[in-house]
Amino acid sequence: MTSRQPAAGDEASESVTVGPEHFASRMVSGTPDVFSTPDLAALVEKTAAGWLHGFVTAEQTSVGSQITVNHTAATPEGKRVTVTVRLEAAEPPRYDFSWTARDEAEDVGSGTHQRFVVERERFMRRVDRKR
Repeated sequence: MTSRQPAAGDEASESVTVGPEHFASRMVSGTPDVFSTPDLAALVEKTAAGWLHGFVTAEQTSVGSQITVNHTAATPEGKRVTVTVRLEAAEPPRYDFSWTARDEAEDVGSGTHQRFVVERERFMRRVDRKR
């Protein structure tokens, strides 16, 4: 945890090299062997959550509550996809992000993502009641 608070305009980036485990054809038979939309969404969530993790206490975590994904171009195996999240608004416990994705050739996606910082124990008690 850091003493600095998240501020609008803060950015973070993460990348992945597309492999068979990311293929759209793994999700839907007959689709191309390219980076899937669910894997793009997962990379967005991982990037935002990983960045936000640096601002929470050991008793807290963040959870995704909304994501919009505009997946605008395909990325083939072996190419790198980089997601950059930008904090647009910080109104604790809510954090609103915009995001863009790019491969080595072009922009491949954009959208928004919303996360909430929650007390880990309280959150897990609610989950446990569903078991």
